[in-house]
Amino acid sequence: MKVMYGVCVVLLLVGCACASQSTVTVLQLQLTYNEIHTLSINNTIEYILEFTPPQPLPLAAPSLVWVQSVGADTAHPVLVTARQRAGAVTWQIPYESDAHTLYELERTLCPDDTADGGSDSCEGQTRTAFSLHISSACAAPTSLRVRVSQPFVWDLPFARAVTVSATQSMPRVTHYRFIEGQTSVRLIVSSENEVCATLSVQNYSCPIAQTVTDVSTSGLRLTMMRSGAVQLSRSEYPLGFYVVALVLPSEQACGGAAAGERDWLWAAALLGADAARARSLARHKAFTISVEAALTREQYAVAAVVTLFLFLAFYVIFGALVLAQRWPPFAKYVLPKAVLASQTDAIDASAAEQALDGQSEIRSEGTTPARLRRRGSDVTFDSSDNSDSDDSSAPAALPASSTPVGTPAGANQNSSNENRTSTSPASASQVPANESAVTPPAATGRTDVDGAQSAATPNGRTDGTEIQGPFGLPARLRLAALARRGGRTLRARSDRYLYTLYTVAVFYALPVVQFVIAFQIILNVSGSLDICYYNFLCAHRAGALSDFNHVLSNLGYLLLGALFLLQVRRRRLRRKRQPRHQDYGIPAHYGLLSALGAGMMVVAVLSASYHVCPNRLNFQFDTAFMYVLAVLIMVKIYQSRHPDVNARAHATFGVLAVLIALVVWGVLDGGPLFWGVFTVFHVFTFLLLSLRIYYVGQFRLEKESLAQAASELRKGSRPLYRARLVLLLVANALNWMLAIFGLLKQGSDFAGHMLQVLLGNALMYMVFYLAMKLVHGERLRWYAWALLAAAAAAWAPALYFFLSGSTDWSAAPALSRHRNHECMVMQFYDSHDLWHMLSAVALYLSFSALLTWDDGLSAVKRTDIPVF
Repeated sequence: MKVMYGVCVVLLLVGCACASQSTVTVLQLQLTYNEIHTLSINNTIEYILEFTPPQPLPLAAPSLVWVQSVGADTAHPVLVTARQRAGAVTWQIPYESDAHTLYELERTLCPDDTADGGSDSCEGQTRTAFSLHISSACAAPTSLRVRVSQPFVWDLPFARAVTVSATQSMPRVTHYRFIEGQTSVRLIVSSENEVCATLSVQNYSCPIAQTVTDVSTSGLRLTMMRSGAVQLSRSEYPLGFYVVALVLPSEQACGGAAAGERDWLWAAALLGADAARARSLARHKAFTISVEAALTREQYAVAAVVTLFLFLAFYVIFGALVLAQRWPPFAKYVLPKAVLASQTDAIDASAAEQALDGQSEIRSEGTTPARLRRRGSDVTFDSSDNSDSDDSSAPAALPASSTPVGTPAGANQNSSNENRTSTSPASASQVPANESAVTPPAATGRTDVDGAQSAATPNGRTDGTEIQGPFGLPARLRLAALARRGGRTLRARSDRYLYTLYTVAVFYALPVVQFVIAFQIILNVSGSLDICYYNFLCAHRAGALSDFNHVLSNLGYLLLGALFLLQVRRRRLRRKRQPRHQDYGIPAHYGLLSALGAGMMVVAVLSASYHVCPNRLNFQFDTAFMYVLAVLIMVKIYQSRHPDVNARAHATFGVLAVLIALVVWGVLDGGPLFWGVFTVFHVFTFLLLSLRIYYVGQFRLEKESLAQAASELRKGSRPLYRARLVLLLVANALNWMLAIFGLLKQGSDFAGHMLQVLLGNALMYMVFYLAMKLVHGERLRWYAWALLAAAAAAWAPALYFFLSGSTDWSAAPALSRHRNHECMVMQFYDSHDLWHMLSAVALYLSFSALLTWDDGLSAVKRTDIPVF
């Protein structure tokens, strides 16, 4: 018992000794505002500093605390705790920020009215008074400097800009309270220098996030260098909002390079270590902040209604033109002078098509070599005419009667022409008022000398006077030689483009919509405005959409695409009611034309989806079907003069799939290896395509074809088709220049580069086709010229606005905001919106020109229509 008593006494004495050594002296001081107070502190001294402003301040006026330490270290920092009515917050000094040690900080305290709704439940307490509790774990004395002041700028005025300054250790906080009647405002921040900073918008509450770590998890935020803006709603910030301007430690977050070790060594060697460190930390930025009025609901409605009526006006014009065609004086200037087929001819042609389609199934089971069937056929130059697929592969029906393989096509020519081209007076009287009829020349008893039709006879000659070229090609190509397949087969092939496009669009668009909805949710939940690349100076919110105007401006693609589908449908029904003579005019390809209109509508859906949250990960949504339209335009032009040897739908969309895969690779990892591979692929593919085009689809990447093409080159004879050669030389020069330019530049926006390649080729082909029509004396109707002129007038400003741009997803978000600009039309639309609307009009007019520019050939025999 005595032993236990002695042990307790010893333990008590030791505890008292330890307590005496850890005794802390608490000093409570009353200090004034706007003065620098110097304190000496170690682990035995704590300070309670009471601050009372010189005069009573309103509840919404906060205090600004500045603290600087000399001699402290991060292992034993000085802790500063601010205690006030709104709560308590603690800081330590020094502290680490991006591998730099900062020895000073400045923080804005919470306004008192953020606590308990602004009610004062503590009697005798001055509302703006607060205290600082300062302690240290370091035994060595540390000098500390403290200053408390009031912010120079706190309340942001409406519609008037104010300027504040911030550094890396001293963020700047301002506040805006909504005026009575305001529902939303636009916050605009700009700066003259390019120091990287973060702009944070936070709810009016306590505490205020003022460090990089805290800002990244609270409120709305965006990185900025020159400008930043955001639209804010009163429903989200009922008591107003804070605007926190925070300078970041380096330019890396804004797309710049991080400070390298080499740069630090050079600075230390030239300026000294202390001077170099001071220079790296001296990051100062001046911000100009303004709060402007957001658009009202009436302005939203006016912009939407004006946009809708602008595109509906095209429907009104189209309807007026349709009604005007019922007026005979106007109809004669509009309706094509077509050669219509009699009812007997239409029935005979349909029966011949069905009979030959049945024969194709028998022939496909034969043992005749495919090469002989392809090269020696007098029916068609289609290299896949013996495949055992459906209508698209059935052998062509000769216009009226089937000519067996190996029989000269001209043997029964006169009789067949007489049977199939005569139009009886009775049938002519049945022509509707909206289409003119021309009596076919064969009805007068004139013999049809079809040199092109008999070009591919088995003996390799036409009539003994015209020399053939390689692959059994005639020296003079005429449309009749490349339009031997039946109408049902051509319709099936053309319609397959439309059905394939619908299938691809559905499977492509549904994941796109889900993806962008997820992006919008992530943006709303996380608050990071760096996720989406908006034009923040002209981005108008509507419901859950952060950028409603860029979604709405895609309405033109949807409405005008549907109008073009309506035009094609009307032509198709009119052609079905009154069939045209199959020996005259360009074969109709309404399925491919309808695919252009449907593709335009899909562009509307995908572009609108992309603009819900445009960024680097969903860039292809905006451009994928622009690639499709560019390729389909080229296919449509080529199909006009090469109906039998045109590309199939599955092959065309297969090539497009490869192109989109290349685009994804180029954007995500577009290094030197990729650009080298793509350049080789681009050049080789276009060379192969050029050979296919020049030899009318007869060239294949096989030994015999290569040997025959090389043999023609060795002969050194005059080119068989000069116009084709000129086109292909110019096209190869253009594509080689684009390939070399891309290889040398190696830009990050590979999607834009691919779009330039495809649109450049499509435009070049359109110009070539138009030029060749004029060279061969083919006259365009006046309305086709009007459509071409209107399309050119729309394309010029559209491309200007596209190149001016308002964002750049290939750059960092802060750098992309350098291209942000104010709205240009109705305070609602920017340059990219104008690109959407003008390009929609230009595409519609271009498609309408493609639909009508061969109307002048409706009464011309296919044996007289050149192929180019």
